[in-house]
Amino acid sequence: MVSPAPGGFVVGIDLGTSNTVAVIRSPDGRRRPVLFDGAPLMPSAVFLQDNGQLAVGRDAIRLAQLDPGRYEPNPKRRIDEPMVLLGNAEIPTVHMLAAILRAAAVGVAEITRFAPPVVLTYPASWGQTRRRTLYDAAIAAGWQQVEMIPEPVAAARYFISALNHPLPRGEAMVVYDFGGGTIDIAVVRNEPQGFVVIGSGGLEDVGGLDLDATLVELLGGVLQTTEPEVWRRLQDPRTAQDRRDRRMFWEDIRGAKEMLSRTTVAPVSVPGVEAAMHLTREELENKIGPMIARTVTETARVVRESGLQASGLAGIMLVGGSSRVPLVARMLHRELQVVPTVLEQPELPVAEGAVVHPAELTTDGRFGVATGSAAVGVPVPKPPVITGPPPLQTYGTESMPVSGVPAPVSGVPAVMPVSGMPMSGAGAGAAPVSAIPGGGVGAVASVPVSPAGFAAAAAPADVDTRPGTRPEESATGGGSRRGALIAGFAVVLLLLVGGAWALKSYNSNDDQQAGGGPSSSASAVTPIGKWEALPDVPAPVGFEAAGAAVVDGKLYVIGGYTAVEPRKQVKSVYVYDIAKKTWSDGPDLPAPASHMAVVVDGKGDIWVMGGWVTGGGSDSVWKLPNGTKVWQEGPKLPQGRVGGTAVNDSDGIVFAGGTNPDHDATDTIWALGDTGWKEIGRLSDRREKLASASDGAGTVWFIGGVQQTDGNKAKDTIDIIQHHNKYVDGNLRLDHPREAPSAVNLEGIGLCVFGGHDGGTVYGWWCKNSAKTALLPKQPVPRSGMAVAVSGGVVYAVGGYDTANNVNGTKTVEAFKYTRD
Repeated sequence: MVSPAPGGFVVGIDLGTSNTVAVIRSPDGRRRPVLFDGAPLMPSAVFLQDNGQLAVGRDAIRLAQLDPGRYEPNPKRRIDEPMVLLGNAEIPTVHMLAAILRAAAVGVAEITRFAPPVVLTYPASWGQTRRRTLYDAAIAAGWQQVEMIPEPVAAARYFISALNHPLPRGEAMVVYDFGGGTIDIAVVRNEPQGFVVIGSGGLEDVGGLDLDATLVELLGGVLQTTEPEVWRRLQDPRTAQDRRDRRMFWEDIRGAKEMLSRTTVAPVSVPGVEAAMHLTREELENKIGPMIARTVTETARVVRESGLQASGLAGIMLVGGSSRVPLVARMLHRELQVVPTVLEQPELPVAEGAVVHPAELTTDGRFGVATGSAAVGVPVPKPPVITGPPPLQTYGTESMPVSGVPAPVSGVPAVMPVSGMPMSGAGAGAAPVSAIPGGGVGAVASVPVSPAGFAAAAAPADVDTRPGTRPEESATGGGSRRGALIAGFAVVLLLLVGGAWALKSYNSNDDQQAGGGPSSSASAVTPIGKWEALPDVPAPVGFEAAGAAVVDGKLYVIGGYTAVEPRKQVKSVYVYDIAKKTWSDGPDLPAPASHMAVVVDGKGDIWVMGGWVTGGGSDSVWKLPNGTKVWQEGPKLPQGRVGGTAVNDSDGIVFAGGTNPDHDATDTIWALGDTGWKEIGRLSDRREKLASASDGAGTVWFIGGVQQTDGNKAKDTIDIIQHHNKYVDGNLRLDHPREAPSAVNLEGIGLCVFGGHDGGTVYGWWCKNSAKTALLPKQPVPRSGMAVAVSGGVVYAVGGYDTANNVNGTKTVEAFKYTRD
């Protein structure tokens, strides 16, 4: 189930490019938006103040007049950047997002007086890295119980629950989300398991801000002729007054655009010009028409690639503030022949739909069930639910975590910031509820970033402290005894309200002790599922050392080394349709290869790097772009490698180890950047046939392997790097030295390794959290050198060898589902 069970307060938050919306669901089931300064929309803007704190919302906009260089109006647009320069300080993007979410938390706490569960929404096309950043920001902001669902799923819930539109089983609708920064398009189908995103797309360069820029360009053409000096100041502001005038001009342009959604003419005030200029709806539509046409074309493409005809859609729902532009609905209707549903307040449905419980939805007289998102591009796990206090981290002048497991600091409350606020909240009436009347969001929810930075409470022993997981940051303000008492009272309320549901989630957290030792609260566990045999790969003979990847519901098995004499590399690619349970031939590799590294990037492109080819170690890199059948040549490795490993992390693709052309094991670690490969570090020892895994948030493990030139000595080493530039000595070791193991990072379980041998025995599962090892089923035939891929909560293992049983390769394909629905 995606949403917390009904019966208590639940908050839905849609953190948008331009505005953030929070909706509270009361225990009686009623839903209403939180008001910030009297409005349901809080600007998603931040400003770095002189005291090192981040002001947010309308306060940030006002303060931006002092120094626009310390102002970021759209932090969500910077989601892919780890740091953003505000003034002279580099601020982590996750901190900016946390400041916005903390402001929402303050508003909610004013009403609920405790931290209820929160459901965050995100674009369906977002990958694991972006989702993790948003999740980390929520934890840092003080939200204790965090769930995440795709925005189109939330919109579909609203479509049925609030608008009373039917969406029968098997039918689909389009959610057209035209926000401030992007246009996101998704096709949502009502399937037996609930609402499923079966197709998604969008445009990163078309949003409300881009419409504004187009109108600025339109009026700028006039001003350049009539008022050249005014236009120069607006284009190239050099003084504080120039910057204020520029901001006012853009705001007036935005207001005129919104007015033209209701009228045919709107005035625009130009600072420094006596008479106002005027925009007409016709001018607006002529100028932005090509941009809207692109969004319509993209919508048609997403529908088509979802295997649907527009005539078969149950509806098109327009959400996002920019969808108010009348031209949008007209062009969609003209192209798709479906009348879109236009909302009076299109900014609210996503946040409101997030708090609609699936059990409330009925279609054709039947109750809905759990909702979720189908795989789009590369399936990524949803972040875990955390109900206990997150681990401590203090951010100093570095403004980034400096170790995998922070040290405790006492005296900082581990709850949502409630100290310093009155205990009497607003009543739970049907009307929208106000956060802090007249208080100003920024003043209450300022976030310190320097010099002391963030601080948060110490974590209990069994809370997730794995490297790469950003911990909660402390609330600011209120260090008095009264504040501590209020914070403690809030904790008690949270525990009472959370009840058994919170306890169950808390007890399911990973034990992340550095050595993988048992949890102090561990109890008997029931293994998850079992390995199931899938149809064998339709290869002529068995094989080992192939590559595997899952993209768009299809398992790719790539290359390999044959099991029978004369043993040789192959270039065959076989594709297994997971839903249809059928094999087909894929595009052959450009050359036969085995013992190569295979990863899938955030776009769903498959990369094959290095490997053993006829002439020895290869430096070739090949890419199969998502949706194509032709391999493309990528940036070559700095040197040929056999038996190296690679992983795609939040910071990109990393390649490590393997043997060089002289057949010597290596210790190099390379990262792929815009200009090609560069060395970023060294393994602790030279090895080949090693494995790797990533948590998707900056931490990469390089595991096991062998050094054949040193008496085939297998390794139990685990090296850890973070964000491509920090080596972590975690003193973490495998249970046994393992040559050719397989490594995976499983949602809710953590880092685990299976297969691999030390010359004789092939070993089963080992998990960093040893209490989780018993959860995982034994393979019917343990093997080394398997091709392994993880997707949608399922582990796939293909081929491999077992030296002890004289098995040089197999055509076997096995899978087991490690998630519990």
